[in-house]
Amino acid sequence: MKSIVIFGAGIAGLSAAHELIQLGYNVSVYEALDQPGGFFRSTRLDEDNMPTEYSWHGMGPWYHNAFDLMKKIPFNEKGSIYDLALSRPVDFGIFPDNDKARFYDEGLKSIPEMFRMNKFEFIKWSYLMLKTWTSDNRSKIKYAGLNAAQAWQPLLRDKAYKTWRSCFGPWIGSDWSNVSLHTAGDFFRKQLTAKAAHRHKADQDGPAWTQRTGSGWLLFTGPSSEYWFNPWIKYLTEKGVNFHWEKALTKLESDGTDIISAFCGQEKIQGDIYILAINPFITADILSKTPALERQEELRLFKPLTQDGPHIQVSFRLAFSEEIRFPRNRTAVVVSDSEFNLTLFAEEQVWDKEVDLGQNIKSLWTGTSCISSVPGRIYRKPVKNCLKEEFIEEIKAQILSCGALNELIKEANHGKGLKEFPIIKIEVWHEWNFFSDGIESLQPKWVNSTHTQAYLPAQKTPVSNLFLAGAHTKTQAQVWSIEGAVESGRRAAKAIDGKVEVLDQYRPLWIKILSKTDDFLYSVKAPQIIDFIFLSLILFLLWLFFLS
Repeated sequence: MKSIVIFGAGIAGLSAAHELIQLGYNVSVYEALDQPGGFFRSTRLDEDNMPTEYSWHGMGPWYHNAFDLMKKIPFNEKGSIYDLALSRPVDFGIFPDNDKARFYDEGLKSIPEMFRMNKFEFIKWSYLMLKTWTSDNRSKIKYAGLNAAQAWQPLLRDKAYKTWRSCFGPWIGSDWSNVSLHTAGDFFRKQLTAKAAHRHKADQDGPAWTQRTGSGWLLFTGPSSEYWFNPWIKYLTEKGVNFHWEKALTKLESDGTDIISAFCGQEKIQGDIYILAINPFITADILSKTPALERQEELRLFKPLTQDGPHIQVSFRLAFSEEIRFPRNRTAVVVSDSEFNLTLFAEEQVWDKEVDLGQNIKSLWTGTSCISSVPGRIYRKPVKNCLKEEFIEEIKAQILSCGALNELIKEANHGKGLKEFPIIKIEVWHEWNFFSDGIESLQPKWVNSTHTQAYLPAQKTPVSNLFLAGAHTKTQAQVWSIEGAVESGRRAAKAIDGKVEVLDQYRPLWIKILSKTDDFLYSVKAPQIIDFIFLSLILFLLWLFFLS
């Protein structure tokens, strides 16, 4: 029975532990913090018991490995996390300052109206999207270095362009100034072609239902740690996983071939196999202390992988002393004209009734600021240069000036607008530290950018007993996400033991055929397959014209 040492009790590390403990390995997990969950965790404030989250999270129809894993974790004696802890789909809407809110009510037909495109813009938007879907090598090499917002900008008027890019942060989880055309295209391909059929049992909201391709994202029906990580840790502990809290990896020791030990401060940790499931910035720092390791094939990728620095995505809570109703169930808000690219959700729309929102709190909105480089409207400072009080005033102003949101609130609350509901508290996730010369977090967050695709490391390394896990490694999910983290943990476990099952992402046959054809065209420096088809059609029509 080999001993497995996993560093990191986030989603990736716990996923690897989950798979390996089932196969009889001796698994120990070491975590720098005093609790699991990483970037997905939640906590409660001591003074009023208000729940708070590191960030806002959703789970799409292509989260196959994540949902499959949740089915295997007991929530309580009545069923699994998948059965009892997931909400029905949220209803995402685009909320401008001076226009109506638009929703995905009619599938693809809704896109022009949602993003304020005319028909010709929609055709051009679709053309570029289709090019990303039908590219493989071209996308991973060429499109991965192109900024998605800049690629679409020449095709759209200013209003449509700014509205379209506003969804990148809330949906893809990156900011529009850094996300690549490859990442954006692949994200929406999976969302719209996933062939998903995740069936769910009847619940308090109605009969059994199915999350399908293109449908809304799911949330947990309570705070993340309470509804996922606490039951998960309990289950893994009962299975035999040994957890060690507040044990940060500080050094790896190698004999030139294998890892012979690791250190958490002065404490020496030894095992047969080691898995690094910690964020890549910390990994890069640890590897730099052992140059012989840092030069190894997959491990030398960490320095360029982290070249863009951490992503600044700040979460916050708005607590109201009165209940605020919405005319639609589970309304998720993209404040599309917000300088800070804000997204909002009222947690009580999906949380179980018994979840305590905090002392005297009747409505609790969680929000995220997704871009840090655009100046705000009050202090003319970007998030990365705001003091905490300035950040709070900025998000408050940007939310209260959103006319579409105010109109929806008035519709459901007998004409009472958002400004008439008293805000009793605005809280920012406690790990963000605001300074006059910048903002920083206890845990630096990595996301995909235009400089990272070529440097994603594989889970298996040239060091025979060292493996990697995390959404920053190579996965079919291809984007920093919950699904990417679970898949990476499973792939690390599978690299150790081939009996571990990893679920593949679905790609329609027509996309596979066109992508393979485009790989050939790209290898001979020919136009992209969609361009090639379009040009061929034009030439054929011209030939017919001259023949006639």
